Amino acid sequence: MAVTTAAKDHLLDLDGIEVAVRTWGREDGIPVLALHGWLDNAASFERLAPLLEGCFVVAPDLIGHGRSDHRRDDSGYYLWEHAEDMLAVVERLGWGRFHVLAHGMGSGIASILAALTSAIASMQFLDGMGAPFTVADGERVEHMARAFRLKRLVLRSRQQGVVEPPLACFASLEHALGQYRERLTLSVEATRLLALRDLLQVGDGYCWRHDPRLNLPEPMPLTEGEACELLRQVRCPLYLLLGRQGVFADNGFARRQSALPRHTRVSWHPGGHHFHLESPGAALAAQILRTLGHHERGGLQRMVNE
Repeated sequence: MAVTTAAKDHLLDLDGIEVAVRTWGREDGIPVLALHGWLDNAASFERLAPLLEGCFVVAPDLIGHGRSDHRRDDSGYYLWEHAEDMLAVVERLGWGRFHVLAHGMGSGIASILAALTSAIASMQFLDGMGAPFTVADGERVEHMARAFRLKRLVLRSRQQGVVEPPLACFASLEHALGQYRERLTLSVEATRLLALRDLLQVGDGYCWRHDPRLNLPEPMPLTEGEACELLRQVRCPLYLLLGRQGVFADNGFARRQSALPRHTRVSWHPGGHHFHLESPGAALAAQILRTLGHHERGGLQRMVNE
């Protein structure tokens, strides 16, 4: 399988917030918006995107992640805010119609994006089934109170200088990579790809670029019922590509299965949650390309008929 042109990095200004974007392929290719997962970044698609011949893959670092700016201290990180950001990116690109390739938390963002625009030609979820972090129906108030107490505790501690971290968090690159790998249980090569885009060298040490507030719980997360409703309202073709050892290998799939639209197609692939990064392979790329090509032709035909 041929390889697309070399990756390029760009910065987009969204109302004063800079969003780092990594792209693969020619701009006149099939437009694909690639959404990474929680605490990952655009490098999540570093191995898969070059295999998608004929596509223009655009992978933003979500705000607060990777090389993108952080939100203000009086703001937070909600899935619907990320969805609004991605809609702004699409509008800035001038895409009238596009496809979505989303991993993990990115599939939750995509499910909201599908409610905001009818321009999505197809969506393919990589080990994702919508919003990953939810609360049970009826528990939101209790969760909100706990989350705000934790947020205030952290802010108060920072103001008092109690938990202000040193600028350089790791004495060596190996130390940083080791911590990253422990959290995600990735291969050395995959760890390096993700971590290097999220590390900033400061003097002789390194610190993470991402906003540490991403580790705090959302004060107002979606309920499980709302996450399922967002899946049910997806009207565009939806494909789930799940890892056999991924998040949904046990009971996870059954928990959300009833919320999937009837037109959803599901396939299982070797590997864990990051199977698209660990060893994407020609077979996975070919399946994604067949789906993109099928719905790209269908969309063009509908436009001609109209």
